[in-house]
Amino acid sequence: MKNKKKRIEELTLDLLRSRMDINTKFKGLYVFDTDSKEMDTSSISPYRADHNSIHLITEGEVNVKINLLEYTLRKNDLVLFTTNTIRHFGTVTPDCKATNLLFSNDYLLNSAIPSKTAEAYDYLTGIISPVSRLSEDQVDLFKGQLSVLALKMKDTRANKFYAEDILRHLFSAIIFEIGALYQSEVQPYVVSGSRKEYVVHQFLKLVMKKFKEERSVQAYADMLNITPKYLTTATRGLTGKTAGELIDEMLITEAKVLLNESGLPIAHIAESLNFSDQFVFSKFFKKHCGQNPSSYRRNT
Repeated sequence: MKNKKKRIEELTLDLLRSRMDINTKFKGLYVFDTDSKEMDTSSISPYRADHNSIHLITEGEVNVKINLLEYTLRKNDLVLFTTNTIRHFGTVTPDCKATNLLFSNDYLLNSAIPSKTAEAYDYLTGIISPVSRLSEDQVDLFKGQLSVLALKMKDTRANKFYAEDILRHLFSAIIFEIGALYQSEVQPYVVSGSRKEYVVHQFLKLVMKKFKEERSVQAYADMLNITPKYLTTATRGLTGKTAGELIDEMLITEAKVLLNESGLPIAHIAESLNFSDQFVFSKFFKKHCGQNPSSYRRNT
């Protein structure tokens, strides 16, 4: 008999600060190391968080499901999480260690070069794999940057001149460095500056925020001041999928996560995804998955 599935928890920065005993006066920005015991979040998994995070695995292994996709994170793996990501941590080896950078959306948006920094992070976490294997040189660079950021956060207690500005620029440099890393991958999604790529980037950001309340391609096209035809042509050209398919894909992923990881009744899941009733939700789910929600839940 299967264990009763838990609701998807919410992990806030305040709760994490208390749990990890993180003491800093800089609200919304935290740098710290963790060991296997501190990385074990099985008691609250699966969960979402109210913050973004970047983690570099420096020793050992940890298994994690990110929006239902399973990964085994090993030494020198870099993983990115946004606020909308559902994560479910599993086995953590006793020797596992990580260096972590956590930051709120407000800190990201108010960074040294707000528009470019936020766009770099939103873009690479929105449409590509959240995990990347670093070379030893890249690891040394990333650890060095985090070390400088952590030291500066301590130093500003004694030297307050331009403290916030320096921190924000150091933070921005890390975000751009990671953006450069992901753009150097074999098959990256790169923002080259073309109109269509910019449109797709903005569309995906909107979908990630609004997919529960808005499923109309026309509505997203209106938000972007373009025609639905142009939007679909742009998304198909960059991702191989139409705008409608991308919206449906986000909904199905969320539905599967809720069915697989939470104990919510199917009617409640349908309501949380803004379907008019359970029947309409079940019909939508079966169309895309080949089985109804009840069957999917029984078989996972």
